[in-house]
Amino acid sequence: MQELPDAPTLEVKIGRPELLRHNRWNAGYFEERFRQNERKLKNLRSVPLGDFIPDELPDGSKGITYGQVGARKLSSRGSVRYLQVINIRDTGIDFAVKPDRVAEGSHNDPERSRVSAEDILFTNNAFRGTETLIGRCVVVPRDCGKINVSQHIDRIRVDRIDPFYVCCFLKSRFGALQVQRVMHGVDAMTISFGQIRRIEIPQLSVDLQFEIRRQYLAMSKRHDQAMTIKERLLDESGIDPGQYGEAINNLANRNPAYKRAMAEAQERLKHLISQLETVLEGGQKKIKPFTC
Repeated sequence: MQELPDAPTLEVKIGRPELLRHNRWNAGYFEERFRQNERKLKNLRSVPLGDFIPDELPDGSKGITYGQVGARKLSSRGSVRYLQVINIRDTGIDFAVKPDRVAEGSHNDPERSRVSAEDILFTNNAFRGTETLIGRCVVVPRDCGKINVSQHIDRIRVDRIDPFYVCCFLKSRFGALQVQRVMHGVDAMTISFGQIRRIEIPQLSVDLQFEIRRQYLAMSKRHDQAMTIKERLLDESGIDPGQYGEAINNLANRNPAYKRAMAEAQERLKHLISQLETVLEGGQKKIKPFTC
């Protein structure tokens, strides 16, 4: 019988105070990349994101909640768009890739998880082979009509901090490393409300946050242009989008106008995240504008 190779090991040297402070016993949690990120965030005088997520807002809505739980009953004539993880892209929401709807006021449309403008949508779950999906987030840039979300998407509302900055920070390596650090599970990986609230975020000046908002909204306009074309192609062609949107994606990627708008949205987002990281690293004080 052929002997199986030894499983790879990870050796990490940590002190007792650090071990007790985190109360975690898996070596992966103490990888140097995570510890180095923790030190940088401390130097930036970061504070928990939970400081800006109220338990309840003045309108009675929750600061953080997940979407519908239980049996899913879709309705082609439903007036409420229903988002799943596959609908959340880096640059925004893709309604065409899975254009599901549910009946308004039904079990699948709980009022607590209805989506409004400037809500942060954060994917809280992933499975083996789809690890990059967990922690994916977008800000809803405008009123997009009646929308609800699945249980694998958290709807977050913040106070005293700009949601566009929060989203960009979570997309940056400073935020992404924190999400990766607390992921747990073997087949299914999840992140809890408490872990999201404990994510450390630096407090940027109002001017910097405003510039991030301005550039994010400019990026969103290009994303929306691409999605308008994509949804038109879906309606005109009459095709089934495919289980994972492969059919409509292939059709859209043959359309030059869609490709141009989508490429610019991606480049704008890449530029914005890079600029934010440079500012946080201390390499510059301002976020430079995007140039086509």
